[in-house]
Amino acid sequence: MKKVIYIASLVSILFFTNQSNAQEITVFQGMWGDEFYQDKDKMTWKEFGMAMDSNPASEVYWSKSKKQFGVTFAAATANLGFGIWYLVNENNDKETTAPIIGFASTAVVGSIFYCLANKNKKNAILEFNDSLGKTTYRLVPSDSGVGLALKF
Repeated sequence: MKKVIYIASLVSILFFTNQSNAQEITVFQGMWGDEFYQDKDKMTWKEFGMAMDSNPASEVYWSKSKKQFGVTFAAATANLGFGIWYLVNENNDKETTAPIIGFASTAVVGSIFYCLANKNKKNAILEFNDSLGKTTYRLVPSDSGVGLALKF
C-alpha cells in the first residue's frame, strides 16, 4: 500500500510541479511606443527583454528584432544627415540630386527594417506565449516492458 501511495504522489508531483507561474505577455501601442503587460502588471523594457531572453524560441526572434531596430535607427540618423545636407545645398543654390537620392534611399531602408523588426518582435511575443502551455517533459509508454517513462 505504501508503494502505491508513493508512486501516486510521485506522479502527481511530476504533473503539478511543471505548472508555470508565467503569464502571457500582451503589448499595446502607447503614446510613446509599445507598452508591455503581463496580466495587469506593466512591464519595463528591461523586464520584457529578460522575459524574451529566458525562452530559446523567442530569444532568436528578439535578437533579430533588436538588430533590425539598430539598423532602423542608423538609417534614420543617416536620413537626418541627408535632410540637413539637402537644406544646406538648397539654400546655397548647389546641386541637390545626391542628398535627395540619399534621403529617399535611407527612408526606404529604414522603413523596411522597421517593419521587419516589428514582425520579429511580434513573433518573439507569440513564441513566448506559445511556450507557456508546453511542458518540459512528458510521460510516454515504455518501449520495453510495462510502465511509463519520462521523456525529455
